[in-house]
Amino acid sequence: MNKYSVLRLMLPIVLCSLFIGTALGAQEQIALHPFWGPPESDEVTNAFFDRTLEEIPQLLDGRYSTFPIDMSNLPADVPEGGFPPWISPSPAITRNAEYAITGEGSPDTDVPGAFRVRVYLWRMENGRLLGSDEMTVTDPESLDILPYFLDWVLSWIDTDEAPIVVSGVEDERHWLYLGLRGGGGYSNWTYDFRSNRTALVHDITTFMSANAALQVSVQLARFFELQTGINVISDFGPVDNHRTGEADGSLFTLELKIPVLAKLVLQNGRVKAGIFGGAYLQLPLMQWGSDNALDYYAYRADIPGFVFGMSAGWKLGPGRLFLDGRLEYDGHWFNEELELINYRRANRLSIGYEWGFFRKN
Repeated sequence: MNKYSVLRLMLPIVLCSLFIGTALGAQEQIALHPFWGPPESDEVTNAFFDRTLEEIPQLLDGRYSTFPIDMSNLPADVPEGGFPPWISPSPAITRNAEYAITGEGSPDTDVPGAFRVRVYLWRMENGRLLGSDEMTVTDPESLDILPYFLDWVLSWIDTDEAPIVVSGVEDERHWLYLGLRGGGGYSNWTYDFRSNRTALVHDITTFMSANAALQVSVQLARFFELQTGINVISDFGPVDNHRTGEADGSLFTLELKIPVLAKLVLQNGRVKAGIFGGAYLQLPLMQWGSDNALDYYAYRADIPGFVFGMSAGWKLGPGRLFLDGRLEYDGHWFNEELELINYRRANRLSIGYEWGFFRKN
């Protein structure tokens, strides 16, 4: 065999080796930092970590390779156990990898027996957070959807926009929320002249309304809160004498309402919205007006009233600015001795601010 035959034999091998080397060189490395979490979540977080290590090289036609960060011989500037997962890992331990993934696991306070695992994807060139998201894990079978979750995580690499934070670090759920709100609206006082014991003859007086409230909410589950508070409400405006039909001065009322509400909430990132309903106790404080007006417009609900409404808020500063709209309804439904003021309904719109206390995770 002459030298030309050898060259012809070696040429395909050399080209194939160059192609394979180029393909392998095109792989981008992702360093995986051991996940943080309390001991009770170790089994879940370790399984999540191991599956992530295995699954990433199988995604996107093998674009990425992975390796676990060695935590046994840390540089002097890295604390034992490494930095918390919300801080970019030191390049000294990621071995020149282009990207790194950190994570943390914790029991899900809203779903007994479940765990939340949150991952953070970092671009190591500048220590920039590309995104963060979490996944709820209930059992080993729930990890079967992990490839889809990781495919979503890796898609952040190709975006140059602001970090993607889903159910994010900013979206800190708390056990307790305290809020202040105030606003206005109007109320309709309906007078049922029931001398014939029918509800067919009505006269309605509309008052302007103002309200201020202190509210307290307890978040019992991710989508559910119980809310109560103290609402100070005033209705005011001109009145007519219902016997003569003539103007009879004006009326000013001040009352206290204490609601107990069930609230369904949706919280994601900076936004929090909810719908609610429940009952309230109405306590009159004082009334001012002419003698005739006070005779005809004295009002106290016989039974608790009902309230329905919705709210929407946006994270601003340490708390959340929100808008609250509600419909209220109360009355003398079972008092047959009264001939006037059978029921009352109100529409109220308020703006407020709430703070969260006792973070859940």
